[in-house]
Parts: sequence; C-alpha cells; structure tokens
Amino acid sequence: MRALVAGGVVVGLLAMAGCAARPDLSGLEDDLGQVDGVNGAIVWTTHPGAPWNTQVNVTLFLDEASSDAVIDAARAAGPVLAADPSASRHDVTIAFADAQRADYTRDSISSAPSVTVMPEVYEELGLQDTGAHMILIRAGGLGPIADAG
Repeated sequence: MRALVAGGVVVGLLAMAGCAARPDLSGLEDDLGQVDGVNGAIVWTTHPGAPWNTQVNVTLFLDEASSDAVIDAARAAGPVLAADPSASRHDVTIAFADAQRADYTRDSISSAPSVTVMPEVYEELGLQDTGAHMILIRAGGLGPIADAG
C-alpha cells in the first residue's frame, strides 16, 4: 500500500513539473519582435524526451534572408534571450524565416520559408554548428551571442 501511495506521489510531482515548465513567453516574443532586422517572432516551448525537459523554441522572421542578417539578428536577440528567466535557463533553438510574421501563426510556422544557417554563421557567433535548420544553444550557453549583442 505504501509503495502504491509513494508511486502516486512521484507521478503527481512529475506531472506538476511538466506543467510548471510552461512559462509565459508572450513578453519574450514581443521583445524579440523589436530586434533590428526582425519583423516579428514566434516563441513556444517543447518538452523533448520528458515533461521536465523544457526547450524554448524561437523563430525570428527576418527582413532579409542572408547569412549577415542571421548573424545580426542572433546577436541582437542574444541579450534579450539572456535576460529572459525562461530562455536563460533552458535549451534554446533559434530558427530564421524569410517571411512576414503577420502571415503566420504557431500552427502554420512550419510552412514559413526557412533561412539556411551556414557554417560561417556559427563560426562568426562562436557557437557549435548544430545544422542548417536552426541554432541550438544549450542551457546557460547564451554567452557568446548575448555578449556580442
């Protein structure tokens, strides 16, 4: 009986941990939408692998689709992300879209034309190359772009 109760408590705590990891990111989305070279942002969380693993996902809608624009937008977004209590303590992905933010919702973001993140972008930002689709910054690793902003 005690094992059953203990198991129920553990399941309840895990469920609450998953719910607590759904921060309000509307302010962050608004702040990122004001970054130079960006015409808007969409920000949401996912929980890869488990409800207590929180990842903050950002899509920045760029005014221009070039490697220089990606670098400039990432540098300008860095301090904003580092100042946010949720983004600064969780893994963050940043994707870039060559589109107008007003044309997309969270549900339609996957259809936005993406901007390829070239290897020279990672080199210039001092980040590990995590692929052509988005920049992945591990928790606490916003320093290189936050300091460059």
